[in-house]
Amino acid sequence: MVFLLGLNLRPAVTGLGAALPDIATASGAVAAVLVALPLWVCGIGGLLAPRLQAMKGTQRTVRAALVLLAAAQVARVAGGPVLLVVGTALVCVAIALIATMLPLLVGGKSTVFSVCYTVSLGCGSTAGALVTPWIVGHSSWRFGLAAWALLAAVTIPVAGRLDEAPPRSGIPRLRTVAGSRVARGLTVYFGLVSTVTFLVMGWLPAILRDAGVPADVAGACLSLCMVLGLPMMWLVPWWLHRRRSQPVLLAVLVLPSMVGVTGLLVAPAAAPWLWAAGLGVGMGGVALVLTSIHRRAAGNPRITTTLSAMVHGCGYLIAGVCALVCGLVHSATQSWQVSLVMVLIVLCGQAVAGFNAVRPGSIRPDALPRQRVPDRLDRADRFSASVACRPR
Repeated sequence: MVFLLGLNLRPAVTGLGAALPDIATASGAVAAVLVALPLWVCGIGGLLAPRLQAMKGTQRTVRAALVLLAAAQVARVAGGPVLLVVGTALVCVAIALIATMLPLLVGGKSTVFSVCYTVSLGCGSTAGALVTPWIVGHSSWRFGLAAWALLAAVTIPVAGRLDEAPPRSGIPRLRTVAGSRVARGLTVYFGLVSTVTFLVMGWLPAILRDAGVPADVAGACLSLCMVLGLPMMWLVPWWLHRRRSQPVLLAVLVLPSMVGVTGLLVAPAAAPWLWAAGLGVGMGGVALVLTSIHRRAAGNPRITTTLSAMVHGCGYLIAGVCALVCGLVHSATQSWQVSLVMVLIVLCGQAVAGFNAVRPGSIRPDALPRQRVPDRLDRADRFSASVACRPR
């Protein structure tokens, strides 16, 4: 079930990036907004998730998000650029709700569940990048994007088997968790990792095609990037559970991405497969954050919910700003050079934030607010404590 839910989180985004050069209405500023929009909306959806979970519970929240995901993927291809943008926004709200709930479902279970979750993200990314261009080539970009609604529709009835986590009262406020250096480090690191990840998913085929690489080769490079991310999605959770040398893992994740971006900057058509491979290895940075959320929350489900909301919500908002700036710079300069230099700067910031994120420490349960006692029970306790019982 966890694998199937995680599988729904990436194809709608990677598929859009793979089909972007074929969408006639998505050019210039519209394309820049389409790449940055998922990040903004995922941020807003992540911040809303704890409130919905507190009101409706985990199962109802996830099922409603799946219904929205399926409907929005069909609706966004039914009209012009406005409907495409609005539909993509709704798709990302649904993705954010599911992504924020998943650490709560995985938390407290075996390492297999963590690996299953992170690997499902890699499989979804790969499927979106590999299958969407094939569908577009045999029909149109509208069918290529709408086809992924079937995956969400199939998952809806299966989501009824989720272990229902009841609505939780007393969820800590974000500002309470934000006081932790660990939480801030995870949030900034996730934001910068997401910036690079979404820029790669959204722009890599376009960068290679502008450099003279054939369209099918450019799409295959994106697929290679996603495929190489799969073993990293398995390796990172395993490393976090078995090894203590987290800075070494961080270097393994950041340095190949720097090599890939530098290659795209200097000679994109010289070795596109090599540059895509380096970027694919760096995709494992997402798994580092997702695996760390429950561990940093000390196993407390209430802190897990709020920390997940902060990491996803604020992290995606950070990534949205960075992605929009890079996209608008490309639209203004009609060149990828400045944008790729900015991505290198983001990777440097990712390395710095990563060292703060992997430092030992966790958010203690004393950050939680006190549970509120219902008024009627409180009055009953005061009454029974102040009035003596009559002797029989």
